[in-house]
Amino acid sequence: MVCNRLSAGNAACLPGAVQAGATVRVVAVGREEAAGDDPGPGRGTGVTVEIPSGQSVALLSRPAGVAVDLLDMVAGLRRPAFGSVLVDGLAVDRLTGAGLDRYRAGRGLVSARFPLLASRSVPANVLAALPSGRVDAATRDRAVGLLDLTGAAGLAAPVRALSDEQQWRVLIARALLPSPRLVLVEDPAAVLDPPSATVIWDLLTDMHKRFGFTLLVAASRPATAIHCQRLITLAGWTVTGDELLSGDDPWTRGRIDRIG
Repeated sequence: MVCNRLSAGNAACLPGAVQAGATVRVVAVGREEAAGDDPGPGRGTGVTVEIPSGQSVALLSRPAGVAVDLLDMVAGLRRPAFGSVLVDGLAVDRLTGAGLDRYRAGRGLVSARFPLLASRSVPANVLAALPSGRVDAATRDRAVGLLDLTGAAGLAAPVRALSDEQQWRVLIARALLPSPRLVLVEDPAAVLDPPSATVIWDLLTDMHKRFGFTLLVAASRPATAIHCQRLITLAGWTVTGDELLSGDDPWTRGRIDRIG
């Protein structure tokens, strides 16, 4: 179904609005310390975690950069020095060339390290998530719908004139354009003021519930974890905690039954 105009409550008009999230499996993953790096607690034993379809997970690490590095490995932006990263069974750490490009184009990424393009309009920034050859009328309709859903419709000011919160709304719309089954986010609380960060987190939570993608977050502070169903804590490249915060999916119920 394609709609020319969507209201915030009409997500059914968006193609791919309901889908299963990706499964993520990280096995004994770590990275070598560069010369001059502070190893913190040390290289560790490697990170091993399994994330079921549709779950929202916060990664909280000491030092903080470990969670961001792990997010980048799952995103296909860097390779682990050892271990493997699998998304829906696909070995992301082994991808190269066109295969890696296809993977990156299909997952969503929201990060202040990859800001909006000041030279383009708001709709053009959303469409920049896909190669120009894949932008057709249905894709443009989806971009309009996502801008509505994220509260960024009607933003006519140049990108550089938008508030930080408005820019994050557009970043989320851009990340959701390819109908990703996996969305990776760097904590907005690291760069936004507390009220704006709360608004953006409410939006991310709503989009997660609405579209059903798997959400993996590199958290900058413990307060971020309350927005996710699960919190994984890391000391260096070792998992030190794995806590269920909420959720009513089969994996969570089974985990609770085993713990009980």
